[in-house]
Amino acid sequence: MDTEANSYSSQWFEYFHVGISEARTSREIDFVRHAAALPEFQNILDVCCGMGRHARALSGRDYAVTAIDRDPNAIAKARELGGGPNYVVADIRDFEPAPGSFDAVIVMGQSFGHFDAATNRDVLQRLARAVRKRGLIILDLWNPEFFEANQGERELNTSRGVVRELKGVEEGRLFVQLRYPAGTEERFEWQLFTPKQMEQLAKAVGLHLLVSCNGFDSKKRPSSADPRLQFVLERAK
Repeated sequence: MDTEANSYSSQWFEYFHVGISEARTSREIDFVRHAAALPEFQNILDVCCGMGRHARALSGRDYAVTAIDRDPNAIAKARELGGGPNYVVADIRDFEPAPGSFDAVIVMGQSFGHFDAATNRDVLQRLARAVRKRGLIILDLWNPEFFEANQGERELNTSRGVVRELKGVEEGRLFVQLRYPAGTEERFEWQLFTPKQMEQLAKAVGLHLLVSCNGFDSKKRPSSADPRLQFVLERAK
């Protein structure tokens, strides 16, 4: 049976969220640590944390981490794996901590933009309120230029079998359909943001765009050759 769009099933986690190398995690976490260095950025909120890969790594490097995800099964697995973070089952559309509760918020793995434009703006507004003055929001998102140039169908060879992926871009949104070997399907979609669009959105919710880059390297300018973009936003007041 098909699942609703943007609902990550246990099957998705089994195919795409296992076997991620320590080197990849370290590269991503080093980017966060460089942008939000200790001791100034001690308290971190990890949004859409999944099974806690980034939360555990940051906790192991002396950050105090609260990690949220709307999927109770993913949170249960994250708690089993331990590692120090405080895990909370919560939907970001409803989660509203006290203003200024965190020094920084991270949203990794393309987990921002799942909703309509108004809801995405509201989510970013909530995150902006969650960080203190001069606090940071770090986003790891899909790159619109890459996906506009790389639409269509392909086969993804995973350790559990071949998954067929169909993706396309329409009116600034990326649509992805996955078909698993057993015939089940999942659908995902995201609002895409160029650096200019993110700058405009950030300004609308009281944030300032500090960094736009590729490859988890703040010195690497965005390129259409890379499927991912990283943004670092600062709360102005």
